[in-house]
Amino acid sequence: MRELVIDLASGKQEWIDFVPVHSWASCEHIPDNLFDHRFEYIDHRFTTPEDFIPSAVKSAMSASIYSRDLSDFIERPTSNPCLDLPKSLHRNGDFARHMTRAYTDILKTRNALEAVRAVNDAHARLTEHGYSYAMSDEQITNLAKRKSRDFSRVLSAIPLEESQARFDKACQLLDSLGLAFSPKQIQYAENNCELFALVNRALDEHWLVRQLRRKCAYEVECVARDLALVQRRKQVYCSDFSLNRQRDRNTSNRIALENTIAYDEADPSNYFTLSELSAKSVSNAEIRRAEMFVRLRGFEEIAQESSHDAVFFTVTAPSRFHSVSKGDINPKWLEAGKPDAKAAHAYLMGVWANLRKSIDKSKIKVYGMRIVEPHQDGTPHHHLLLFMEKSARKFVTSEFRRLAMADSPDEKGAKKARFKAEVIDWSQGSAVGYVAKYLSKNIDGQHIDSDKGSSLSGSDAAERVVTWARVNQIRQFQFIGGPSVTVWRELRRLRDEFKEDDALFTDLSQDEHFLLEKVRRSADEGDWKAFCYAMGGVFVKRKDQPVKAEYSVSTSIEKLIASGGEYSSTRYGDMAQARLNGLMFHKIFIATRFRTWKTENKEQFIRAQQGIMSNVVDYFDALEREKEYERMYDDLYEQYEKHLALYDEMEALLLTDPQEINASCWVGAAPPDMMH
Repeated sequence: MRELVIDLASGKQEWIDFVPVHSWASCEHIPDNLFDHRFEYIDHRFTTPEDFIPSAVKSAMSASIYSRDLSDFIERPTSNPCLDLPKSLHRNGDFARHMTRAYTDILKTRNALEAVRAVNDAHARLTEHGYSYAMSDEQITNLAKRKSRDFSRVLSAIPLEESQARFDKACQLLDSLGLAFSPKQIQYAENNCELFALVNRALDEHWLVRQLRRKCAYEVECVARDLALVQRRKQVYCSDFSLNRQRDRNTSNRIALENTIAYDEADPSNYFTLSELSAKSVSNAEIRRAEMFVRLRGFEEIAQESSHDAVFFTVTAPSRFHSVSKGDINPKWLEAGKPDAKAAHAYLMGVWANLRKSIDKSKIKVYGMRIVEPHQDGTPHHHLLLFMEKSARKFVTSEFRRLAMADSPDEKGAKKARFKAEVIDWSQGSAVGYVAKYLSKNIDGQHIDSDKGSSLSGSDAAERVVTWARVNQIRQFQFIGGPSVTVWRELRRLRDEFKEDDALFTDLSQDEHFLLEKVRRSADEGDWKAFCYAMGGVFVKRKDQPVKAEYSVSTSIEKLIASGGEYSSTRYGDMAQARLNGLMFHKIFIATRFRTWKTENKEQFIRAQQGIMSNVVDYFDALEREKEYERMYDDLYEQYEKHLALYDEMEALLLTDPQEINASCWVGAAPPDMMH
C-alpha cells in the first residue's frame, strides 16, 4: 500500500510502500524493499549455509584455538559502575552513599577489582557483629532494648550465687556486640567483690545504648579512614557522616537539657533547666575558652616575672600512622596494620611520658599546656607550650627532639615535619597570642576567619575538630603544672569574705587566715597568677597545696544513716563514687555546696507544681464558701475592740493627776501598788 508522506520540517513529499505486519511469524514472509540494494545478484551455487563459508575459514575452524583471559585489563563500558557493589550495602544506611563515593574514587586511580575489594572489606568491618555500625540512633536504642531482654533471659538461668559464672557469661554476651569491660574496671570490681555490678551494667539498656553509640561512632570513623574519605580534598579532619551524627546528638542533648529540671530539694520553687545551668558552666564553649586564656595568661605572667623561657613544640607521629599520602592510601599505613587515631595519640603520649621521666631525673620542672588536634586525614599531632628555666631550655629541647625522632628517624621528611621547636621572643609578642588560634580552632573557631589546614571557615573547622575528638575519645587540652583547677572553681562559688571572727576559723592564726582569704580572693577576681602564688607556686605538688578539694566529709555520716550502716550505692549495686562537697584547709572543712539538687522531667515538674497550687486554691475557695472568712473577721473585730478599750484605759491612767489618785483612796478605793 503506497501512500504520500509529507515531511513537515522540510516540506518534501515522498511515496512510500507501507506493508501491514500482523504477527511476528508473518514478518519473515514480508518482503522488505528497502534493503534490496545490498544484493546486486543472486548466486544459485550456494544452497546451504555452509556453502557461504570460505574454505580458509573452514580450515581455521577445524584447528585448535588458544586463548588467554585479559578481562582484568579491560575496562568494561558500563554507565553505572556502582552495579558491582554488594546488594547488602543498604544495611549501612546513610553511610552507603559515602561507600559508593569511595568506590568511584578508587575506580578513577586503580582498577575495579581493588575498588570492589575495598568496599567489601569496609562492609565486612561495619557488619562484623551482625548489625551495622552505621545504623541510626533509633536503631541503636532498639537494639539495646532487645539485647537487654535477651541477656536477662540468658543470665536468669544462672544462680545469683555464682557471680563469676554470671560475669563470664555477661562478658561473652557483650563480646557478641563487640563490647567489653576495660581491664581496669574488672580489676577494681574484683578487688571490691563487685563483679555483680558489672553484670547489672551489661543487662541495663541505658548502659548498652551509651556503649553502642560510642562503639558505632568510633568504628564508622575508622572505616571512613580505611576508604580514604578523610583527607584535605574530600572530608577534612573527620567524615561527613560522623559530623552529621554529632550534630544530631547535640540537638538531642539540647532538647533533653531543656526538658529536664534541676530543683532544690529543700525549696522546690528554686529550680532551673539543665540547659540554663550548662550555659553557666565550663560546658559553655565561651566560658571554657575564657578560663583557658586566664590560666595560660597567668602562667605567662609568672614566667616573665621569673625570667623563664617559653618554647612552643610541635610533635607529629611517624608516617605509618598517616592513612593518606598525596591524596591516596599510604602504603606504610597499610603495612603497619592500619593504626587508628587512638594508636597515634598513644604513641605521642608515650614520647611525652619518656620526656617527663628524663627531665624528672635531671630535676627539671616545666609548666604550660598541651593541645591535641588532627591533621587533615584525622591523624593527631601535639602542640605544647612549655615554660621553664633558661638553663633547662637547651636540654629539654634536645631531649624532646631525640625522643620524638627515635622511631623511624630516616624516613622521608622526618627531620622537617616530625619535630619543631620555637622559642617565644617576649619582645615580639605574647605566648598566649601565639597559641590563641590553636585554642579557638579546637573549641568554637571564634576570631578565626579561615582555617589554614582547609578551605573552611573557623567555626566550621572547629566543629569538625571537636567532632573528631569526641568520636575518637581523645582529650584535646591538658594543663601541665600549676595548682588544682577544681579548688579554683570551688572557691569562685564563694563570694563572701572569710571573716576572722567567724567561728569556723577561730583556730587559725592571723597568717593562716590571711593565706586562706588571699587564695579565695585571687580565685574570685580571676587572677590565676596570684592564685598560683598563694597555693605554693606553679611547681607545687597536690599534697603540698594549702587548700585541697574534699569529696566525702560532709555526707559520709548521712550516707551511713540513710543506708542503715552502708554507703549509698549506684543503680547497678556497687558503691557510689564520692562527690565533691567542699574544700579542706588545715583540717577545717569549708562547704561550697549548700543545696541538694534533684532532677525531674520539666513537664512533670511543672504539672506537679500546678497541682499543688490548684489544691491551695481549692482550699481557699472552700473556706470562702463556708463563710469562714466572715467568722474570722468577726473574731478579729472583737479582739480589735478589746484592744482599743485597754488602750483607752491605760491612756487615762497615765494622764490622771497623782492627787486625784490619793483622794480616791479615802472613799474606799483600793490603794495603788506604788503606795505600799
